Amino acid sequence: MPRKRHPVLRALLNPLVLITVVVLLIATAWTLYTGGLSSIARARPGANLLPALDPGAAGTGTPTASGPSAPASPLTGWIVSHSGEAQASLDVVDGQLSDQSLKLDVTAYTSGDVTLTSPRVEVKPGGTYLFKTFATSDTDFRLLARQYHTDGTITLEQLRNPLERPGNTPFTVSDAFDSGNTITAVQYVFRLASKGTLRVEGAYLEAADDVRLPPALASAATTAPNLIPNPTLVGDQPAAPDSWSPYASGVLGVESGRGGDGKGNFLWTRISNYQNGEAKWQYRPIAVTADRYFEFDATYQSEREVDVVAEFELAGGGRAFQNLVTVPPAGEWTTIREAFQVPVGATTATVTLVSHGNGTTSVRDYSLIDISKPGPLRWSQPMVSITFDDGWQSVYDRALPLLNQHGFRSTQYVNASSIETPNFMTAAEVQQLHDAGHEIAAHSYRHVDLTSIGTDRLDEELRMSEEALAAAGFATDNLAPPYGRSDPQVDWYAGKYFNIVRGTDDGLNTRQNLDPQDLKVFYVTDETTPDKLAQALAETIRVNGWLILVYHQIATPEATGTQENGTIAADRSTITSDVLAAQLQQIHDSGIEVQPVAQAFQRLQGP
Repeated sequence: MPRKRHPVLRALLNPLVLITVVVLLIATAWTLYTGGLSSIARARPGANLLPALDPGAAGTGTPTASGPSAPASPLTGWIVSHSGEAQASLDVVDGQLSDQSLKLDVTAYTSGDVTLTSPRVEVKPGGTYLFKTFATSDTDFRLLARQYHTDGTITLEQLRNPLERPGNTPFTVSDAFDSGNTITAVQYVFRLASKGTLRVEGAYLEAADDVRLPPALASAATTAPNLIPNPTLVGDQPAAPDSWSPYASGVLGVESGRGGDGKGNFLWTRISNYQNGEAKWQYRPIAVTADRYFEFDATYQSEREVDVVAEFELAGGGRAFQNLVTVPPAGEWTTIREAFQVPVGATTATVTLVSHGNGTTSVRDYSLIDISKPGPLRWSQPMVSITFDDGWQSVYDRALPLLNQHGFRSTQYVNASSIETPNFMTAAEVQQLHDAGHEIAAHSYRHVDLTSIGTDRLDEELRMSEEALAAAGFATDNLAPPYGRSDPQVDWYAGKYFNIVRGTDDGLNTRQNLDPQDLKVFYVTDETTPDKLAQALAETIRVNGWLILVYHQIATPEATGTQENGTIAADRSTITSDVLAAQLQQIHDSGIEVQPVAQAFQRLQGP
C-alpha cells in the first residue's frame, strides 16, 4: 500500500524541491550542491568593495611570478608571489559559476610558499565586513587576512577556515571582522605550498551586519597576563634571551640565535643535513592545573612547515603532547592562534614551534593567556549523543532496532522536504521516533550547502525548516547545517531560528571549549576503527566531556560496495548494521550516559 503523508507536512511539502537520492552525487554536479544557480552567494548590488575582473581578460594570461614577488596584474589587481623556489602564473579563465575566475597554476615547487593576494580594500571604522569567495583546488591551501592599522602596522593572520578535500567542485571560504577603531584596510591571501591549481571566483568583500563574528578567544581576558616568560626576548646573552634556550635532538645540523628588526626581537633556528629529529626554541615551563583553558599566539616566518606543539609534564612522571596545528611555510610574518585544554595529570605546559627538516624558522610575539571560564572547570559527568543526518530510511529500518536494544535515544537531523520521498523516512516513521523519545532536529529545509546560496534563500531555508518541523509537532532549537558547512553569515541566520548548532570541527566538547553555535563532533565513517572509538570514549570519561557522534546511512553487511535501495552503500559515511551494533555495544560498555543533543545540552548546563 502507498505510504500516507502526515497531514500537516503534506501541505508544507513542495514536490518541486523534494530531495532525491542524487544528493549523494554532489561531487560531480554543482547544481545539486546549491539546488540550482539562481541564488548563489554574492555581494548585494553595488556593495562589493573588490574590483571586478576585466571582462576581456579571460584566456589572455597575466605575468608569471618568477621571483620572490610579482607585480599586481594590470587586469585583475591580484598579486602572485612566492618566497622560495617555485614557479607560478595567474590567468583569467572561464568560471564555473560566473563569467570569469582567477586561475593560479603552481607549475614547479621546491620550497617556501606561493601566495595569491587580493587587491587592498579600504574599510570604514566601526563596521562589520564579510569576505567570501568560491574556490576550486587540487591541493591544500590556507586563507589569511592581512590588515592595515591606524598606527602604521600590518598584521597577517592565518584564519580558521577548515581545510577542504581537494576536488573539482567549488566550495566557499570566508571571513568576517569588525574594523573597530584600528583597521583601515584589508587584503586576503591564499597560501599554497605544493604544485597544483587553485581557482577563485565570485570573490566579494562587503559591509554586512548579518554576520556572526568569529569568537575572539581572549576577548574576555584582554587584561589577563601573558604567562610566557620574557615575551619581548630581551637579555644580556647575545645569542639567547633570558628564560629561553634552544633545543635539538636527532641527526641534524642546527644553528640557533636571536635576531631583531624594527618590530623587535625574534628567535631563529636553521636546520641543515637533516636525517631525523627536531629543533625548536623553548621557554621555562608554566605551572598549570588540569582542565584549565589557554590561548596561545605567536608570529612565525619559515621556509618549511612547522608543528605547533603543546608539551606537558605529568605529576606521575613522563610527558604528554598535543599537536595543536601544523602550519605551512610562510614567506612573511604570520600570526597563528590556537586554544587548548590542559590534560588530566599535567603540572606544567610549554608550547613550541617545532621544525622537522632543512630550512630556517623564525618566531616572535609569543603569548599564552589563561581564558578558562569562571566556575567549575569541568562538567560533573561525561555524556554521549548519537546523531543521524538526512532522515534516511535505512536509519529507521536498521539503526532504530539496534538503538532500542540499549535504550538509546538519538537525535535525527531531517530535511522537512525529503520526508515521504524514496529512500527517506515517512512522516509516520518520524512521528514514531519522536513519540519514542528521539529528538527530531533541523537539517535545513532542503539539503543544500547553506554557505553557497544567497541570503534571501539562506533565510528561507532555515525559516522553512523551523516552521515545517514546528507545524508537524517537532519544534526544535537544534540545527545541523548540511554537509557540515557553515560560515559567519550562515551562523548569523541560524541564530535567528536555532539556539544550538552542530558544527564541523572534529573534537570533544568540554565546559571550557563549549560554543552552543559550533558544537564539536566525531564523524563516524567506514574507516572508524574500534580503537578510534574506544579512545574517544576514554577521553570523554577522563575530562567529563560531551562526545557527539555523527552517522549517516546504515547498510546491510552484505551491501558494502554495492548499490542498495538506489543509494551508494560504498559512500565513506555509510557503515553497515553489524558495525553500528558493535559501536553501540562499545558505547553501552563505557557506562557513559546517552542523551539526544538538546537534552544533553540542558543536562550539562545544570539546574
